[in-house]
This record gives sequence, structure tokens and C-alpha cells, in this order.
Amino acid sequence: MGQESIEFRNYYQVIFSANYLFQGINNSLFTVIIPIYLIQIIGSIDASSIAFIASIIMIPWVFKIFYGMIGDKFGSKRFGRRRPWIVSMVSFSGIMWIFLSLPFIYTIDNIIFIFTIMGLLIFLGVSFGDTILDGLVLDITPKEKLGRTSGFNWSMRSVGTIAGGPAFSLFVVIGIIDVSTLFLVMGVLSILSSLLIFMVKEPKSYPKVTLGRNLKDMFNNKRDWKTYVFALFNAIVDSVAMLVISIYILVQMGVLSSVGTSLSLPGGNINIYLYNGNISIIISLGIVIGSVFGGQIADKVSRKLSVYIGYVITTISLILMMISALWQILLIFSLFVGGAIGWRHSSYSAVATQISKLHPEMDSTFYSMCNAFANFGSIFGLILIGLILELTGSYLMIFLSVAIISNLGLIGFVMLEPKFYESEAKSK
Repeated sequence: MGQESIEFRNYYQVIFSANYLFQGINNSLFTVIIPIYLIQIIGSIDASSIAFIASIIMIPWVFKIFYGMIGDKFGSKRFGRRRPWIVSMVSFSGIMWIFLSLPFIYTIDNIIFIFTIMGLLIFLGVSFGDTILDGLVLDITPKEKLGRTSGFNWSMRSVGTIAGGPAFSLFVVIGIIDVSTLFLVMGVLSILSSLLIFMVKEPKSYPKVTLGRNLKDMFNNKRDWKTYVFALFNAIVDSVAMLVISIYILVQMGVLSSVGTSLSLPGGNINIYLYNGNISIIISLGIVIGSVFGGQIADKVSRKLSVYIGYVITTISLILMMISALWQILLIFSLFVGGAIGWRHSSYSAVATQISKLHPEMDSTFYSMCNAFANFGSIFGLILIGLILELTGSYLMIFLSVAIISNLGLIGFVMLEPKFYESEAKSK
């Protein structure tokens, strides 16, 4: 049985945007608030430890393929194939935030372990819900709106990164809210945003899914493997931008003390939350700008051209970060790095979503497969950061290594035939 057509209503975009917004805020809290909070509680923490913690809590994103399979195969006859999974898993992450808001559950001795485990569970819920939400968007969005809808969703996720950690940092500094209460608020808002999904109508009938045959199709052709390689190296830069650049600039400003790879907070200056938040704002602003321009080039000119421009901007911006300059100049360079990330993601999304349409029975699973490879690339980037810091103690070596390794994604992309990801007119 074929999948029925659903009328796409404008308020669906608002609901989608709210959920993607909170995905961004989740990421923002773990890059802007929590690293500084851990330093504040413990007194001193090794930079490589932060990178390894981040790599562990990102593990759930690697298994998006399995979430996609579940969302494609199983559902509720009453509530639909997608909505129950989105609401339940995002609500689960919200409950974990509420649990983390209870200060008596951790001490100085176990705080790293507790935050690592809770972060793992939070991102399990977020990544699961994100995967199924991607599928719902693919299911009900008309082809002529898919590019704009996906691009706006990505932008709202970036806005969450901009408005999340930095805004809450301001509230913490001026005393409106403490960090524990912040976790409670995040949990409640996550649950409320997920419940909005029940207002979105989804199909009652879908194409029949045969897991064995459909999965075999995704692994038995060279086209899809080329796409996976492209996806794998696309997100390596993300972890560098949202973690290393912030720490590097804070050290250059003198608000973080660095001895080797060990970081400490001189005088317990709580204003570091604001400094870190402002850096995150600048990087994320670059992400939004880059995603908008990258998406426009991909839709109106050529997806191939957009991908190539994204790689060029990435390489140049990371090399610029290696220049010995005032921290104010480094902030400008960080804006370029953010722009490169946004550009890469918008061009990648245009390619991956188009190719996912070649798997109509399990488009969500294929897209989640691509994103699982991308998220593994992000984790690989975090592990690489930790290893480089342990071996060299040099942030500049991180920028150089990532600038080189991130270009390996071109190996997969240049081998893809344009007819698979361009429009008919542009592929000729």
C-alpha cells in the first residue's frame, strides 16, 4: 500500500522548529554551560577529559540507523508511526534533565561520571526523537518545500545553539536562575515541545517495509557507500568549533588558566559563562549565515558547487585559527569557522535528502544512516582532539589536523554521479 498524502499546514513548520530549537539548546548546554560548571565544581579538569566526555555522550547519535528502522517499521495504529516515538523519547530526555537538576545526586568525586551517564541518556532520547522527526518531515513535506523546510529546521537548531547556552549563561550570571534550576527548566520545556507533535497529522498508511531487503539495498550499492563516506567526514569540524575554539579563545583571553592540557578557573570568575556564551553566539551566527547561503547556492545554482565552496571555506578558516593574533581577531576567524560548518551542513543535507528519496520505503532509515555516519565522524573528531591534546598539548595542531582530515569527505562525494543529487536540469 502506498503512503497517503498529507496536507502540509503552515503551523507544522512552527512545531517542527520548536523541537529542532530544543535539540540545539541541548547541544548548547553541553558545550557552553556544563564544561564551565564542571570546572567550577571540581576546581580543575583536563581539557582532554572534556573532549573524551563529549565523545561518550555523543555515542547515541551513531545508532540513528536503528532508530530509523524502528520508526519505519513499528508504530501505533491510533497515533501513527512517527508521533509516539518522538513524544516518548524526547520526553525521556526531558525527564533525565529533571533528574540531573537534583544536586544531591552528585559530589565532587562522582560528578564527571554522573554527568557522563546522564548526558548519554539525554542524547539517547534527543537522537532517537530527532531521527523519527526527520522521518516525519520527509513523510509529509511536499518535494517543492522540502529544501526550505529542512534548511529552516537546521537553522532553528542553530538558533537553539545561539539562544540556549548563552541566554541561560546570562540568567545564571545575573542571578535569575542557578544551574540546577536551569536543568529543571530545560527538562520541562523539552517535554512540552515534544507534546506539540500530536498536533501534526501523519499518514495512516505507509509503503510496506521489508527490513531485510530494504537494508540490503542500502549496503549493496556503491552509490550509497559513497554517500556514507561523504557524510562521515562532513561533521568532524563541528566538535572543534563548539568545544576547542571556545576553550582556546578563553585561554587567550586569560579567563581560563592552561598548564599543559590542564584547565582551571582563576579566582572562580563566574563571568566566564558570559564569555563562553558570547563565543558560542559568534560561532553559531556564522553557522546560520553559512547554512542560509549554502542552501541558496545548493538549490538555485548547483549542489556540487555548494559542497566544494563549503570545503574551501572550512580549510581556510581553520588555517586562519592557527595565526598568532589577538583574541578579538580570533573571534572573527571563529565566525568564519561557524560559516563553514553551516555551509557544509546545508549542502550535505541537500545531497543526502535527495538520495534518500531513492529509498521510498525506508527514507527515514537511509537518512538516519547517513546522519549516523556523520555523527560517528563528529565523535571521531572529539577522540582525535583528545589524542592530539594528550600527545602534543597543542590547539594549533588540532586546527591543522582537522583542516586536513575533514577534506577526506571529498573522496566519496566526487565519485557520486550528479544525477543522484542534482535536479534533472543540473545533472545533465
